[in-house]
Amino acid sequence: MPDIMVKATAEGMPKFDRSRIMQLAWKLFRKQWNGSRPANEASRRKSFSRCLKSAWMTVKWEAAEALKTIQQRAADRVHELTAELMRVNARPWRMRVEGDRLALQAEISRLQATARL
Repeated sequence: MPDIMVKATAEGMPKFDRSRIMQLAWKLFRKQWNGSRPANEASRRKSFSRCLKSAWMTVKWEAAEALKTIQQRAADRVHELTAELMRVNARPWRMRVEGDRLALQAEISRLQATARL
């Protein structure tokens, strides 16, 4: 793999608020260790490393979600609702599922029409 320097201001490179990422990582770290502390320095670093990785993943996911179009969001929601419909259909026989099933099917058909636009 060639050693090519990529400038931070290169076109197409997403820009993230690193201050916000660090704040989120520290927030996760403090929440995780509220009331107790890691046994030693190595476990403390490893724990913060996981929190920092989680913060980066969260920010990247939020950026990807912000770029999605209405049709993509509708398609994602249809996928979620289809899974929920399968769970409703798997309920025991004595449970009433018709109302839930009809509501889910109506929302799926509405979203599919939105996704086609």
